Amino acid sequence: MLFFLLLPLLFVFTALFKNELYVAHISRYWSKLTIWLSFVFPIVKWEEKLDASEKYIFCANHVSTIDIPLIYAILPMPIQYIGKAEISRIPLFGYFFRKNSIMVDRSNKKDAYNAFLHAGEKLTQNLNICIFPEGGIPKKTVFLKKFKNGPFRLSLEKNLKIVPITLIDNKQIFPQEYFKGYPSFARVTIHKPIDPNKLQEKDVKNLNIIVYNTIFEQLKKYEKN
Repeated sequence: MLFFLLLPLLFVFTALFKNELYVAHISRYWSKLTIWLSFVFPIVKWEEKLDASEKYIFCANHVSTIDIPLIYAILPMPIQYIGKAEISRIPLFGYFFRKNSIMVDRSNKKDAYNAFLHAGEKLTQNLNICIFPEGGIPKKTVFLKKFKNGPFRLSLEKNLKIVPITLIDNKQIFPQEYFKGYPSFARVTIHKPIDPNKLQEKDVKNLNIIVYNTIFEQLKKYEKN
């Protein structure tokens, strides 16, 4: 319902006066309302306050379709997602997602590389980038899937900090199986930014491992509780 109410605004800033920054702000407030009206209430732990004047690459574990609006709702800065090309096929919604996100066909290495080049351009337009480095929602039996290297290569090439995000409860609140979700509090940890320039081993593999381990250890910590 909210999506259809906001369609005129989205259309104006997508088709008539293209402004991806405005669309990012609209998407944030739309997501806040969607989350609240679904009776999902974020509990956010910030390990460190983020500098609004900086640009970041946000990397989160992917466990549910509610991940995208939840991250939109909790981050105070405008973001744009790197998303799977399949999403663009969703009627109507797919059009706006395609026009205001960075599409990537992960089965095509050249296309995936071009998507990250495109992401680098977005970072110069006052937009931050958010990506799920697992490459999609893994099977429910997978605790944390191996991360792809794209966001870490982008971080090193653009000298941008990466902010890991751990989503703790979304898999239970809104699972892939329909009619099994429920309203609840959603715990999220926004970790300290990782500056690639301060790493002893400044390479893609090392940065990948650091971000992976940060999220993995946080998930294990909450699993024990």
